[in-house]
Amino acid sequence: MGRTWFLWLPFLSLIVLKEMWRRYVQSYFIFTKKYILLEIKVPRDVAKSPKAMESILAGLHGTRRLGNKLEQWWDGWVTAWFSLEIVGDSSGVHFYIWTQEFFKRHIEAQIYAQYPQAEVRVVEDYVKDMPPALPDNEWNLWGSEFTLLKPDAYPIKTYEEFELEGLSLKEEGRKIDPLSALIEFMGVLKGSERLWVQYLVQPADDKWKKEGDALMAKLVGKEIKVKPNLLQQAVGGVDDLIISALSTGSPAEKKKKDASMFPRMLALTPGEREVVESVEKNMAKLGFDVCIRWMYLAKRDEFNMVAVPGMYGTFKQFNTQNLNGFGSNKKIVTSVDYWFVNHRNNWRKTRLFNSYRLRSVFHAPYKARSKPFVLSTSELATVYHFPGEVVGAPAMGRVEAKRGSPPPNLPM
Repeated sequence: MGRTWFLWLPFLSLIVLKEMWRRYVQSYFIFTKKYILLEIKVPRDVAKSPKAMESILAGLHGTRRLGNKLEQWWDGWVTAWFSLEIVGDSSGVHFYIWTQEFFKRHIEAQIYAQYPQAEVRVVEDYVKDMPPALPDNEWNLWGSEFTLLKPDAYPIKTYEEFELEGLSLKEEGRKIDPLSALIEFMGVLKGSERLWVQYLVQPADDKWKKEGDALMAKLVGKEIKVKPNLLQQAVGGVDDLIISALSTGSPAEKKKKDASMFPRMLALTPGEREVVESVEKNMAKLGFDVCIRWMYLAKRDEFNMVAVPGMYGTFKQFNTQNLNGFGSNKKIVTSVDYWFVNHRNNWRKTRLFNSYRLRSVFHAPYKARSKPFVLSTSELATVYHFPGEVVGAPAMGRVEAKRGSPPPNLPM
């Protein structure tokens, strides 16, 4: 091994340098773009369900572009991602979308198409109001990231199951908005308390659908066919000839064997059939790679750990026993109970704050410990949407007056 280093070392160096170059050009591409933060306010009397948000997300999915090989390896092209954010503090509850400035008009058009009376404006990044490095002697924080408990194809509990669809205005009181608990909790924060929730989203490819198809085939008892490579095809052809030569079964027996492979869909229990139908329905939607990150911040004399079970309880309502739900990423959560506890807790808190501030998860520098997953547009619209009048939190930012349409003959 030592005498042949001149044979394998150049190849190993090439692999290392290739990855270093790719990371360098991607970092340059990312940090040379201009990013803005849009605050969205909707009127109080909006009666739309999260289905409107699902349409907005479908529009965002259209921004997916991988770039060609030259753009990827020379320009550092990466697919655009967005940060959908809900922020609560003593001033109220606010909804934001962080994006490249290039997509500003596209996002505005998608929002106004569903909420014509909404107000969308560029604001200063609220993260800049905090010290540049946290925690410190004055401020403390606690937070984590959510992960899915089962494979991506299994859906969480969506807005269709919260009675937000198919009800008239007279039945508005029956509606249950899944964000009500979170917004109500954010609305009672006082003093220096802050609760930040960040949904980092990027249009997903078709890989998750293929994995979902394989999962559904397994659930219904179908044989999963994998395309063999050339060697496997050659070996398989020889095996088929040998088996055919040695086989003594009659055509009737072979037919009976083929019939036994028939999908067991008709034999599924009602619960199993519900799971299969839910997975199939979920995979019919567009998908997003998602990371849900949250932090509770406050000055040390006002820090209250009740926010932690409050957040976990809020996201628990999306869980179901037979489908999917949210759990905490143990590699991110800012609490450890062994080996250098204080040092490691502070390191995790600093890392979480920096990754939140940079909105980083899909690319370096903060992606190694995170576990992004795929949510369909209906799932994502369930956990992030602009609530209507069913959510009555007084501290939630609203448009105070409806905007009238400008006259068509207005001089430019």
